[in-house]
Amino acid sequence: MQTKATLSHLVNAYRQLFEGAGDRYGVYMGKNSTKQYNSIKVPVSPGIYEMHLTGNTSLAIVLINKENKCKAGVIDFDDHKKGGIKKKFNYDLLLKKIKFFNFPLNVFTSKTGGAHAWLFLDQFYPAHAVRHILKKFAYQLVGHVNVELFPKQEQLEANEFGSLINLPYHKGNSRQLLDLDGKALNVEEMLKIAPSRVRTLKELEPFK
Repeated sequence: MQTKATLSHLVNAYRQLFEGAGDRYGVYMGKNSTKQYNSIKVPVSPGIYEMHLTGNTSLAIVLINKENKCKAGVIDFDDHKKGGIKKKFNYDLLLKKIKFFNFPLNVFTSKTGGAHAWLFLDQFYPAHAVRHILKKFAYQLVGHVNVELFPKQEQLEANEFGSLINLPYHKGNSRQLLDLDGKALNVEEMLKIAPSRVRTLKELEPFK
């Protein structure tokens, strides 16, 4: 059983990776709810991350902040649902391509059975620059840029909330990171690997 100090350390390390707009977040209400997300415009506290990891809520964040910057980006691969027939997602193929191109992407399983490829950054950068890199990665991986990217916006309008994305490891063991061999990692294992893949925008210049 985790001690309070151990859980606090884990939550802080997790927050460093999955950091978005600090003044708003969402709670996933479930696919059968009349409203899938409850959008909440209050500061994102460490407590809400802890509640997510312990399973007391399902946290979704807005990656782009009010300065139109983001510290992470996501490519949402869900081509397994195209054509109206849901197929098993080919994680092995995606991971092999990421390994071949040496992309600093982290592949998590998604709640719909697809993949969320997260790009973690050392600080907040302009959203348009991050989306540009994500498009380059997507094209190399699937041959087109007709994929969903987060943040969805490069610039928020004055009263725009922004698009929410579900975070992995709800209850500590769902929507896990896959290592390059396809093994699903628990949250502690993920936190030993993902921080080493954090990049600066300058380090990503060769991919532009």
